[in-house]
Amino acid sequence: MEIISFDHVGIRVTDARRALDFYEKFGFRVDPEYSNERVAEIVAPSGVRLNLIFNGEPRSSNILLDEQHKWPGFTHAAFIVAKLTEILDLAAHEHIEITEGPIDWGRRTTCFLRDPDGNVLEFNELNGIRA
Repeated sequence: MEIISFDHVGIRVTDARRALDFYEKFGFRVDPEYSNERVAEIVAPSGVRLNLIFNGEPRSSNILLDEQHKWPGFTHAAFIVAKLTEILDLAAHEHIEITEGPIDWGRRTTCFLRDPDGNVLEFNELNGIRA
């Protein structure tokens, strides 16, 4: 068996319009051919795809940000960007909190933020390495 590529990350959200507006700020657009009332497949100009799944149930804010509990499941989606400063500038302009970083890990410099449902997104600029 050979895994040849990564297709997409599914992200459960509570409010379709709010999520679509948020991810649009990062260049994602709905691919209508693969979307319906239950899920939107969104794609960035580079071809990176996410599935926004519209069946999330709101959690109370104290549970949403409770870092002491490590709930099972995927922890975050990670994206490679050309310039991390562009993400930092966008976050500042849109009043999106950077929850961690930027951090230089040697191979990459990283920052983290959360979408409106609290899903963690990681953005990486590769240091001296072409994507």
